[in-house]
Amino acid sequence: MWKAAILGFIYLFLYPQKMNEPLIFDFGEGKDFGRWSIINDGVMGGLSESKAQLNDDAVLFSGTISLKNNGGFVSLRGPMGNYDLSEYSFCEIRYKSDTDRKFELLIEKETPFYLPKYRKKFGEKSEDWQTLKIPLRELEISRMGNTMVEGIDPKQLAGIKRIGFILADKQEGSFKLWIDYLKFY
Repeated sequence: MWKAAILGFIYLFLYPQKMNEPLIFDFGEGKDFGRWSIINDGVMGGLSESKAQLNDDAVLFSGTISLKNNGGFVSLRGPMGNYDLSEYSFCEIRYKSDTDRKFELLIEKETPFYLPKYRKKFGEKSEDWQTLKIPLRELEISRMGNTMVEGIDPKQLAGIKRIGFILADKQEGSFKLWIDYLKFY
């Protein structure tokens, strides 16, 4: 009996089970907002404006899209890092919005704007909190806003540099998006 226990221990030591903890960005007052930052079309001469502020149990991402000077996007991006999302199957976003405009979850393996990104559109106008569950295999690969490939192998999600949200629908006007949390599991 003790031999089986020792062999079991050795097996677990040599072949540990991967039990990934969820990766959670939980927003709101008193929580760690970290180094999330705003990147708007002003980096290319556009005039769109946005801001992020903590409010109750969420971050409020709001602003106005302008198409002047070839503008048309605003984004809220997380801190630079080395995130391995390849062992996760889903992303969950709890949000509400004052518009039916389509926001996008933005996952960047490389940060230069001209290199491909992983994206998934979401959003509907709602005064009540919505919980969206995105299978990571349904992410699209896009380059400069144009879809190149629909659906990916989640193994491609190793070595992610940054995670965030973008509104790039080329429609003028204001928006408000409240995000309670973003969770990968």
